[in-house]
Amino acid sequence: MSLKRIQLAIVLLICLWLWPPLLALAEIGPGSVVRDIVIEGNRRTQASTIRFYLKTEIGSPFVPRVLREDIKRLYELRTFDDIRVTAEEVDDGMRITIAVTEKPAVRNVTLEGRRRGNEDEVRQRVVLKERTTFERNLLNDSVTGVQDYYRQEGYYFAHVRPEVVEVDDNQVDVTLNITEGSKVRVRRIQFTGNQHFPDSILQREIQTQPYQLPLLSGAAALYRPEGLRLDLQLLQQFYQNNGFVNIQLGEPTVEINREASSVVTTIPIVSEGEQYKVGVVGLTGDDIFDEQELRRLVRLRTGEIYSRERVRRDILALTNAYTDQGYAFADATPTVALDDQQRLVSVTYTVRPGSRVYIGRIDIRGNERTRDWVIRRELRVDEGELYSGRKLRRSRQRLTNLDYFEEVKIDTLRRPEQGLIDLEVDVTEKSTGQFTAGLGFSSVETVVFQASVTQRNLFGRGQSITAQGRIGGLTQDFSISFSEPWLFGRPINGGVSVFRRQVNFQTFDSRRTGFSLTLGRAFGEFLRGSLTYSFEELDISDLEPGAADLLQEQEGSSLSSSITPRVVRDSRNSRFNPSQGSLNSFEIEVAGLGGENRFYKITGDSTWYYPLAYGLTGFVKGRFGIGTGYGGEDLPASERFFLGGPTTVRGFGFRDIGPQDLDGNPLGGTSFVQFNIEIGRSFSRILRLVTFMDVGNVYAQEQKFDLGELRRSVGFGIRFITPVGPVRMDWGFKLDRRPGERLVELGFLLGTF
Repeated sequence: MSLKRIQLAIVLLICLWLWPPLLALAEIGPGSVVRDIVIEGNRRTQASTIRFYLKTEIGSPFVPRVLREDIKRLYELRTFDDIRVTAEEVDDGMRITIAVTEKPAVRNVTLEGRRRGNEDEVRQRVVLKERTTFERNLLNDSVTGVQDYYRQEGYYFAHVRPEVVEVDDNQVDVTLNITEGSKVRVRRIQFTGNQHFPDSILQREIQTQPYQLPLLSGAAALYRPEGLRLDLQLLQQFYQNNGFVNIQLGEPTVEINREASSVVTTIPIVSEGEQYKVGVVGLTGDDIFDEQELRRLVRLRTGEIYSRERVRRDILALTNAYTDQGYAFADATPTVALDDQQRLVSVTYTVRPGSRVYIGRIDIRGNERTRDWVIRRELRVDEGELYSGRKLRRSRQRLTNLDYFEEVKIDTLRRPEQGLIDLEVDVTEKSTGQFTAGLGFSSVETVVFQASVTQRNLFGRGQSITAQGRIGGLTQDFSISFSEPWLFGRPINGGVSVFRRQVNFQTFDSRRTGFSLTLGRAFGEFLRGSLTYSFEELDISDLEPGAADLLQEQEGSSLSSSITPRVVRDSRNSRFNPSQGSLNSFEIEVAGLGGENRFYKITGDSTWYYPLAYGLTGFVKGRFGIGTGYGGEDLPASERFFLGGPTTVRGFGFRDIGPQDLDGNPLGGTSFVQFNIEIGRSFSRILRLVTFMDVGNVYAQEQKFDLGELRRSVGFGIRFITPVGPVRMDWGFKLDRRPGERLVELGFLLGTF
């Protein structure tokens, strides 16, 4: 059937649908007065509601055109299947009767056959809701939405069959019968036509990954048609970032094996083309910045392999330079010229800064519990000051690091006539109260029970309070702490903590009971200083026969009163999953101040995070410490340094590194040094593999500090999330094994680490 005939048929159907009410209207002559309007057939819709949409009223002259528009408005309510209009003459005018046939109402929407899909997420895809009017198009959209959800979850063969059953009182029950099937996994991904890069290299650049072992295969191993489209984009970017500007990719083919619930995907590379290098790199724009200053921002260099990603980063760097100076709408545009004969790509960056703008209004939205001023004090921009892209990015990062919000968005609204930009800070709050309780296991303490109650945003004022307890094979730890990040409306944090800690060592028990007070403040964006006063009672008891002289001298109770100044510089891009930046700290603890124990301890810690190629991230960490007693006192046994175990130097047993007594029990030392290097990659949201190298040693006071005596280990580890908590396992191999030592040490933590 031709397109014109289809269009004609549609027009005829519409005319037939509207014919009865139009015919009735045609029989009514204009000019008569409407004396009565009768509504019939309505059961759920009140007559007053129908009359509300009518412009034809009792007592007004009858106008056919107006009544036709009334009928059209009633149909637009999408409540009625049919509307019929009749008219009859009465003594002094006309009576109009509007007979409606209501669409059925949806009484129940039931999901049948759902086993693996999350019910809340499935129901979000059902747009046909209970206690609403039944509409066929909404039912079809619901079926499509549920099927799309299952396909996104990897159930490619999932099918949804709708069933509609009429019940009493013009209602229907809707059932969505779901056949989930099995998850369809990618068994193999192969490439054709690739000459310059092997399959293994291309495989690492795309999102879809072949299925391996259950622990090593996450969502990336599930077959999703939309994922293939993203893979093509990623492949194109990879080639263009390596100089192949004319890359041509074909449409992927998929071989589906229903019995095995698996697919084999083939991605054809039609033509890789030639590899291009960078020719001339030019800069044009204005005189706001010196050209040499801008060229230092540009990383694209003549003679190197052309990379589209490097061009993108140059554009971002140039734009940021201008936005940091108030040019919020600066635009850096690259002009790319290909020389096919020389296989060169010349790029000219043109910068158009626009006008300087200032911050207008700052509106806070979405905060139901958190006070406005808690959010505003984290912003690095203020109303009336010059716009800065860098400060805006930092503001968002600070709000995210509070860990009060699921999402933080800062939108800009331009007021060009006034040279202003309004900011809308839109936050989505999350629960900041937390209660946890459970069992954990480790290679150090065997079984650990831990419970805690925390509120990170008390009364929406940004204050934090925590009560926690931990009971393990070696330790008992109880504490209550409270912190206020902004004392007296200034960026001065204050905190108080009360604690009781008991550790059962191999040759003695140590119990510490006390409290601490902390005051600190920020100096700039990344630097923070604090001063902590601690007072505690130290009790050393239950000494084993033949314990070291140092322990026997310190047996019994004693008081410690100390003050600790501390400096921390934190430039990590995330507090929770950092991949860039560093965390550095330095502190000096001095005890005396009226207490019986007199000592000082100096410790430092520096960790640097790096993003690496192929989705890898790594960090380098260094720690050191030195301590000694003064005034004729020794460093208390509980204050000495220990290394070894899953949280310090892996590959060694708990506290196995350092001075020991004649029976091999650790005594601890007065100084230590430790270095860690770790590289890892996340394979899914719940799985991460790492490899590491650890070195370190602990020295007694009479020992000479010698880096040549550092104990060394290498190894690998796995981190994954289970229903009972996070699991961390590390296999460390000693590089300098001594007689009587095991080569391999397993570090295992479950539930807490």
